[in-house]
Amino acid sequence: MKCCKKIILIAAIVFAVSSCYAQLDKQPAPLNKALLLQLVNKHRSTGCNCGSQYFAQTTPVVWNDSLELAAHDHALDMYVNIFFSHTGSNGSGIGDRAKRRNYNWKSLGENISLGRQTEEDVIKGWMNSPGHCSNIMSPNYKEMGVSRAGNYWTMVLGSQSKQ
Repeated sequence: MKCCKKIILIAAIVFAVSSCYAQLDKQPAPLNKALLLQLVNKHRSTGCNCGSQYFAQTTPVVWNDSLELAAHDHALDMYVNIFFSHTGSNGSGIGDRAKRRNYNWKSLGENISLGRQTEEDVIKGWMNSPGHCSNIMSPNYKEMGVSRAGNYWTMVLGSQSKQ
């Protein structure tokens, strides 16, 4: 009888965990999108140094839901599979994830972070990293989306191809 109770308990736990992952897949963690845009565009509007490279002020980016979903796909993948890389657990890259979310891109950039707690903290961390800062400051990007799963963050910046 104890064996059956253990099996039922394990099945209940597996169901509960899989339900949580299903909910994560459907609903990205709530973020303050307006604050993220404000923080990014403040840097873009004033220009800054990213390591030893100076970036002049540039145009603001706007929020793009397809890029948010591509970012969510990757943040969730890293969270569920417990890894930290720009390459997905299935070998995908940012271009694959953007295409899957119907973003017809001509240029893309991706920033990832682990362990940050707030929108301000994650942007500050990216701005203090020359490569991530360069992505944020690049005039090639016109749109962005950010998502978070647990403390795994992904930002995708892009410009769409005109057809």
